[in-house]
Amino acid sequence: MVSHDDSTHIDVEKDSWSLLDKSRAWGRLLLYDNDCAIGFLRYLQGKESNIKKCFFNIFIDPDHAGKGYRQMLYDQMLSDIDMLNCNGLYMGIYDHPNYDHSKEFLKKTGFINKFKTREYSLELDSLDLSKYNDLLDKLDKQGIQFYDSKLELSNSPNHYKKLEELMWIIDQDIPMPEGLFPERDKFEEFLKHQKMFEDKYYGVEIVAVCNDRYIGATDIEVSPKSDPYKGWTGGLGVIKEYRRQGIATALKVKAYQKLKAQGIKNIRTDNEENNPMYLINVELGFKPEPYGLEFQKEI
Repeated sequence: MVSHDDSTHIDVEKDSWSLLDKSRAWGRLLLYDNDCAIGFLRYLQGKESNIKKCFFNIFIDPDHAGKGYRQMLYDQMLSDIDMLNCNGLYMGIYDHPNYDHSKEFLKKTGFINKFKTREYSLELDSLDLSKYNDLLDKLDKQGIQFYDSKLELSNSPNHYKKLEELMWIIDQDIPMPEGLFPERDKFEEFLKHQKMFEDKYYGVEIVAVCNDRYIGATDIEVSPKSDPYKGWTGGLGVIKEYRRQGIATALKVKAYQKLKAQGIKNIRTDNEENNPMYLINVELGFKPEPYGLEFQKEI
């Protein structure tokens, strides 16, 4: 209803619902004017160390903004989650005019923005990847190889175990909003999400390997039904002892080579505003998009 630059499809929403951890409280609230849907709120309880947190989004038809409908949905959510004894609420928006009503509502209800992410986009046709050949050659001479996770590694012994362990190491270094902590999914949950990604939304996933050890990775999702020419970066990271060698840049380059061959035109990525990874994005030619803003409130 308010998104400024992406689109979705009902099947994408259904797939996301099918992956929900049923042990966590979640809800979907719809607001109707006669038979026309004019508002929607979704919420999800955190888990483990974040079990007392609740994450939500509110969307209102722009023609019905400013009429108190956000407050109505929000109040109903508070009633629904009362039994959870939550102590923190979190809602993310973009620093874009389409979200002005949401920003005003959040500030009015006592939410504070303490966490920002830099959002970037890159037109792949404008990127000359050949200038990174020397970097790739250097890393190859150091014994660092790059593989497509699905196409080249999925049948390797313990591939998914090694991939999950790598992603957990990387996840622990990702900046998070105040009061939140990284959580490790059970392996079965990780595998369920990985298989959904590979079966339906696989753009590319590149893994950096040195002496049979997984040392870095990036994954990029493409939604064929809603945005078939745009890739969304899920994550990128390199374990600490292999940083400052250009591996993160090489992971991006390898991924973009494959995506260009698939006809993907645009890449989106983001970083916490103080994360030095943004310098790599700028060097590659990414252009800034509206900031992502995470609002939070103690309750």
